[in-house]
Amino acid sequence: MEKQKGARVAMEIAAALFSLATPNLPRLLRFYQALLGIPPQVRVPPQGEPVYGEFRLPGLRLGLYHSREPELAVPGGAASLCLQVRDLAGYLGSLAAVLAEYQISPSPLRQAFHGQEVELRDPDGNRIVLHQPSAPFWEAMALGPIPQESWS
Repeated sequence: MEKQKGARVAMEIAAALFSLATPNLPRLLRFYQALLGIPPQVRVPPQGEPVYGEFRLPGLRLGLYHSREPELAVPGGAASLCLQVRDLAGYLGSLAAVLAEYQISPSPLRQAFHGQEVELRDPDGNRIVLHQPSAPFWEAMALGPIPQESWS
């Protein structure tokens, strides 16, 4: 039996994560903790000045690490962290103080087939999309039954 191309590589991958390099890790850890409403589940080292922090979300591990190499930072807009939320207006309301503290203004609300969304930038300029899926998008993505009580 002939092996499929790429099958060996896929079997060797133990995990995948989205990581961001930053020159100011404490600031970015504080921002993402406030944005996500949870502390980082991994912090290296556990005490003292961190060099790495990781948030574990449904379907995503978000790693943040300290880098003294500016060329490792992603240019603004090169990547997007998309977070699906149940109530976009409510979520934005709960973030008002955090956004004000970091002087971040979300984009105007956009409505499309896939639902409602706004964009914002983290303190390092990385793009974040907050997205409330529409029922047709939810169904098209085969994400399971539509939780009618909480998604619109």
